[in-house]
Amino acid sequence: MNHQELSRDLKELLTLRWSPVAVRLLKHGEEKPANVFEPSVPLRHCQAITAARRGNSIYMPPAKHACPDGSAIMGLIPMSPKLRSGELYLLFKKLPNIEIARKMIASRSEFATGTYRASVVAPLEDAEFTPDVVIFTLYPEQAMWCCCASSYGSGDRQVFNTSGFNSTCSDLTVQVMKSQRMNISFGCYGARAISDISDFETYLAIPYDQLPALIESLKKLAVKSIPEARRKIYMPPVIDNVSGPEQQEGCHVSVRIQQDRCNGCELCVAFCPDAVLEMRETENGPKAVAVAEEKCSSCYTCVGQCPQKAIQLEQRAN
Repeated sequence: MNHQELSRDLKELLTLRWSPVAVRLLKHGEEKPANVFEPSVPLRHCQAITAARRGNSIYMPPAKHACPDGSAIMGLIPMSPKLRSGELYLLFKKLPNIEIARKMIASRSEFATGTYRASVVAPLEDAEFTPDVVIFTLYPEQAMWCCCASSYGSGDRQVFNTSGFNSTCSDLTVQVMKSQRMNISFGCYGARAISDISDFETYLAIPYDQLPALIESLKKLAVKSIPEARRKIYMPPVIDNVSGPEQQEGCHVSVRIQQDRCNGCELCVAFCPDAVLEMRETENGPKAVAVAEEKCSSCYTCVGQCPQKAIQLEQRAN
């Protein structure tokens, strides 16, 4: 696959601020990819992801991993007894007792010690290796479209396995490699404390082989759904002064259609969920008319879908 094209498409379709990050765990005997460098100081896996989204291609053998928990989870080094027992989670006041700490540790995804010898991360467009997973730093709206795109081709709802612990190492790398399913993480204590991920960003990871299908679905969604949602086409004109129920008694919805603007496209009739509208023949051709205003739920779908901006809804007293 052409990584530059994949990255370009993802950036354009999702309007990404940061490059998607290609991640690979190297097995023993596997050579270091071209054009990656060892950092001058040890980094945590989450820090390496942050550096890669900014344009750095990084090779990290165990000695360059600053987080013993994350590197052990990814199978690079043995897990220390304090980390394996859960004792450190109690010292950091992250969990209330040793039983809960051990339960959390037992439930997370890990690779066995020695499974891999190093990690490699790079901006997807610069990756000269085949990634295991691709990690995105996203705003929630962008993550939503990734979920929609995943459902587009399958109809499946997304089920995520995550926690506020071990985000980029376990939830985004090991979990996704093992399950071969998209996963979301909101970050963890380490990722939030030591990288510059903002309070409004989240992480999402997807198996590398699934990227082309995701992109094709995003392209289909970009024809209509994505731009319409971003234009807020169903937002009523005034939503900051909504009357209470007692003030709405005796009101009904009036559907106003400017006949000189209506071009007879029938989109409003097709999209109306309550059969409020229908097409009528006039001397100027077919026009939309409201035939059952009492059924109107004020969903604003007709307003948003009308290409001529010919429809308005009004609340009127009976």
